[in-house]
Amino acid sequence: MALNKYMHPRNIYKTPPDFCKLAKQFPDFLRIAKTDVTGKVSIDFKDPQSLRILTKCLLMSDFNLDVDIPDDKLVPTLPLRLNYILWLEDLLNSIKKDDVKGLDIGTGACAIYPLLAAKKNEWHMVGTESDADSFLKAQENIQKNKLESLIELKKNTSSTLITYLFTDETPYTFDFCMCNPPFYSSLQELYESRSPARPPPKNGFTGSPHELITEGGELKFCRKLLKESKEQKDKIRIFTTMVGHKYNLAELIQDLKADKIIYTHTEFCQGRVTRWGLAWTFQDYNIHELVPSRDKLRKKTLPLTYLLPELPNCVYNVETAVTKIKNMLIDLNMMYKVIEKRGNNICLDVIAKTNTWSNQRRKKRMMKRIEAENVKKIKHDTADKVDAEQHVNDAVDASSSLISNGSSISPIPETNDHTQNITETEHVIHAILKVIKKENDVLLQMELVDGTAGKEGLHQIIQYIKNNWK
Repeated sequence: MALNKYMHPRNIYKTPPDFCKLAKQFPDFLRIAKTDVTGKVSIDFKDPQSLRILTKCLLMSDFNLDVDIPDDKLVPTLPLRLNYILWLEDLLNSIKKDDVKGLDIGTGACAIYPLLAAKKNEWHMVGTESDADSFLKAQENIQKNKLESLIELKKNTSSTLITYLFTDETPYTFDFCMCNPPFYSSLQELYESRSPARPPPKNGFTGSPHELITEGGELKFCRKLLKESKEQKDKIRIFTTMVGHKYNLAELIQDLKADKIIYTHTEFCQGRVTRWGLAWTFQDYNIHELVPSRDKLRKKTLPLTYLLPELPNCVYNVETAVTKIKNMLIDLNMMYKVIEKRGNNICLDVIAKTNTWSNQRRKKRMMKRIEAENVKKIKHDTADKVDAEQHVNDAVDASSSLISNGSSISPIPETNDHTQNITETEHVIHAILKVIKKENDVLLQMELVDGTAGKEGLHQIIQYIKNNWK
């Protein structure tokens, strides 16, 4: 589902760019543009070079910025970057701050955030970068746009994110810091990160390993920033970072709550991608009250919750419950992947390609009828009792398969965590399933992500679990 309607209210890309206008304005864009029989102009979003040209043309058309985007570097998506800048505007307006000075941690080859911030708002920016090639290219882009008076680059050769900036020789202070950290801890995590329930990405893949991968992944990177922020809390008024994974956002919020640090967060919605912004401060004002999370604009749905009864002769804990639920998911031909284990909580990403849980009573009656008809036929046609019994068993096995799957679906080969690569066909249910220990109770929670069966499908799955829990 496109998320453009949830973009920041001031984001100019809530209305898609006029590709016809871009084709007339820029020869490079005309070269990659395609026109269909109705006259609609489009581009191949899966082609990195097309994305590079589109972004370059939009930067010139909408911001009068001439930016060189190297072939081997990340192509910045402008709606997302602009969402971040606009949110920072809201934060700074809430504390009535003029003459702004900001810090961009890991500015990249394009220096996209400093360029947008300086050009759009005339903010003074310092961008830091540890990669030598990206540092040189960022310098070129700043000089090409004659923004040296507003943007300064600092090479980071240390193991810290911000601490190295604050010495007696360079007494920096900032109104805010911003960061778009690498999401992944390894190439393997990068390739396995996308849920198999989601359709393939609409846009082509861009970015170098330096821009996408960091030791320990996004969560460790953000926790390092949080740790350093406590040490430099008087040097930056508002600390912010982008977060790419929602479960990492939840972990970071728990960290902030544990230390009683004032924070707020928001959603960056654009196209089919959601990211999150997290901000915290050690100053004497409450940004959470002044700038409420914009995700309240989206319809919030509470997870469905079911108290799992104790089972005879079994330990009543989360691990036992999850093992039993996994077996039920396999019986229903559903796929799952464990995405989080923390304390007494276990979280699974659950996918159903077909409805295999509805009309269980009808399927049982059908099984009994088929079983009886097969037995009758076998006894009538076969004199050999041994052969007849064997045929009966085969019939029972076949009808049992019908009950479990609701059709002639063949069983899914078991793999680790029962995870499969599925085709691009529409799925019936994609949900987050949690089993949590609360006081002396073990609870099952299911929250719908999307799917054609909707919330009613979740109700039916939970009912199936209830009926088969004994």
